[in-house]
Amino acid sequence: MAQVVLSKTQFTRGSSKPIGWAESIATFGFFSILLWLAIYIGIDWLRRTFGLAIMISWFISGTLIALLPMIVYALFMVRREGAISLHDFAEGLRMKRLRAADARWVIGGLIGIAVASGALLGIARVLDPKFLPTPPFMEVPSGNLFWIFLGWIPLFICNILGEELLWRGYVLPRQELVFGKSAWLVNALLWLLFHWSINLPTMVMILPTTLIVPWIVQRRQNTWVGILIHGIFNALGFILTVTGLAMRL
Repeated sequence: MAQVVLSKTQFTRGSSKPIGWAESIATFGFFSILLWLAIYIGIDWLRRTFGLAIMISWFISGTLIALLPMIVYALFMVRREGAISLHDFAEGLRMKRLRAADARWVIGGLIGIAVASGALLGIARVLDPKFLPTPPFMEVPSGNLFWIFLGWIPLFICNILGEELLWRGYVLPRQELVFGKSAWLVNALLWLLFHWSINLPTMVMILPTTLIVPWIVQRRQNTWVGILIHGIFNALGFILTVTGLAMRL
């Protein structure tokens, strides 16, 4: 197995500021509050004001209140470090050219998450036959699934890019300057807690993802790996949910 080589200089135009416990908790905590606002304020307001279905309200609220601001913040912070060109931003967010080894880790990560998630779901349903990990705002409205998928695309893009650019692209490399080889675990713990406002069953089911993605990204030193694993797994999960296949598993 390849050894992890932690980069001491993440961006050449400026200096990468190390991120320790205080800033890590503040950053994850702030955006977790935005997520709470999106779920408990934004969704309700959109439903009352425009009569939208709960899932469509989540698509709009989650994107605008929580996820899009994460992308903006990540880019802003890298810009503060001196990024000017696209190459600068890619370097500041540790987005490197994908190699064959990265592809193998992506496949392995997806298999690992699927197996661990399936095992957790099985154990949870033995303990509680009514265990349902789907958040309430993912209730599928009646109608043509095409329009549901179309409305989901902006949320999906902002979800994957928002979390991966901020948590793995910006925060994780700077956590490595403080926590070293344990940075992925700090990142994973705070990423899990970031979802506190959704519900406990959902947090149980995303545990494998929150552990495996940061670990692999730190090993590969490449944010693209996290984007691919997170994106593919979330997309498959959404397809299973809206088509009703998840309820049959």
